[in-house]
Amino acid sequence: MLQIIRTLLLSFLCLYPVYGFAQAAIAENNHPIQWHHWSQDAFKLAEEQNKLILLDLSAEWCQFCKKMKAVTYKDPEVIEIINNNYIAINADIETTQAIKVLYGNFGVPGTIILSSDKKELNKRLGYIAPQQMQWHLLGNLQDAPVNN
Repeated sequence: MLQIIRTLLLSFLCLYPVYGFAQAAIAENNHPIQWHHWSQDAFKLAEEQNKLILLDLSAEWCQFCKKMKAVTYKDPEVIEIINNNYIAINADIETTQAIKVLYGNFGVPGTIILSSDKKELNKRLGYIAPQQMQWHLLGNLQDAPVNN
C-alpha cells in the first residue's frame, strides 16, 4: 500500500510542474475576446478604429457553435488577431431580430467579415478550427479595402 501511495505521489510531483506551468502560461496570455452586441455603436467603433467587423452567428442549440466558443475562440492566436484587428460581434440568429432578418437563412455557425459600413467582405459557414480561423482572419485583413 505504501508503495502505491509513493508511486502516485511521485507521478503527481513529476507531472504537476509541466501541467501547472502550462496552465498558468495559458491563463496569463489568454485575454478573452472583447465581444460586442449587434448595434450601431459597434459599427461606429469599427469605423473610428479603422477595423473590420467579425460577425459570429450562433444559436443556443448548435453544437458546433459551442465548439467554436470552446476551442477556436479560446485559442490565444485567434484572440490576439481578433482583439487587435476586428470589432467582434456575437449574435444569436434566434434572439437578435436584425440578424434573423439578414442572416437567418445562412446557417450556424456562421462567420461573416463586414466593413464598418456593413458591406459583406467574406462569409463562411460551419465550424472553423483555430489554425484555419487565424488564416481566415489574416487573409481578410490583407484583402480588405483600406480606409484612410
